[in-house]
Amino acid sequence: MRELLAAGDGFVSGSALAEMLGMSRVAIWAHMEKLRGLGYEVEAVRRRGYRLLKRPDTLDEMQLRAALGTLGRPVHLVFRAAVDSTNSEAERQLASGAETPLVVIARQQERGRGRLGRRWISGDHGNLYLSFAFRPDLRPARMQDFTLWMGVNVCDALANTCRIDAAVKWPNDIFHSGRKLGGMLTEARIDADHTRDVIFGLGLNINSQRQHWPDDIAPRTTSVAEALGQPVDINRVAPAIITRVLKAFDTFVADEYRDTFTALWERLDTLKGRRIAVRFGDERVEGTADGIDSTGALRLRDDAGRLHRCLAGDVTIEKSPLGPTV
Repeated sequence: MRELLAAGDGFVSGSALAEMLGMSRVAIWAHMEKLRGLGYEVEAVRRRGYRLLKRPDTLDEMQLRAALGTLGRPVHLVFRAAVDSTNSEAERQLASGAETPLVVIARQQERGRGRLGRRWISGDHGNLYLSFAFRPDLRPARMQDFTLWMGVNVCDALANTCRIDAAVKWPNDIFHSGRKLGGMLTEARIDADHTRDVIFGLGLNINSQRQHWPDDIAPRTTSVAEALGQPVDINRVAPAIITRVLKAFDTFVADEYRDTFTALWERLDTLKGRRIAVRFGDERVEGTADGIDSTGALRLRDDAGRLHRCLAGDVTIEKSPLGPTV
């Protein structure tokens, strides 16, 4: 598969494939028949070989594995057509002793979940639902800005791959033009002085359309395809996001991310300088967002000039004194 994808519109010799893979020409032909049965259109021309004319436009395991096979590092990929939650599946994989880094990816989630147990709409509409599992061997205090670091990397990868502006809304949302494009959910098992393992869940609206969302959230939600006005190749976006997150994790563990994080956050913080409200349980504080501190806590300056350091909470962006919030 990797050779056919790399050839683009060109042909790949059957003899060359047989020699490369240590297979007979008959076995290569049988493999091409299998690809056709999976939705690929493969042309065979005598004395020229095979070429790929059409690929499945849904999230495809073979294309993912071919793309990730070029990373030069082992990645344990678990692909599911449907799953309750990719985070839950990652938990099960870790419990059974799976190697890390682990990537669980699915076409749809039946019980997708977000922060604070909220439901994440996860239909089979060409979106990305995936979870990464790591065993970082870091002190818990080092993990405080982990989700935000991953968020700016996802936004930067979307900009490079899809040419779309995306920004992080503290603490775990990804926005485009004031509407929600994706969400993140980090879950960790922590001992007193040791992070045993961490799961980073990511949901990105890639090809969803307005009719795919419930009426109550549709006005506040968007997708890459909606922003660009055309569908996006999910099998090109998925490996780009996976590759970027894995590299971001390596940089984080090596503690070589801080300068880059500061620069990216300055560019990709959707709250900076805006009037917001933060709710902590029954308490609600209004003011102006003033970036984050070195631990990833949100800085909010209230109307009296007092600076609040928010470690958690629900944030709404105040559009106007009487207008809607996000």
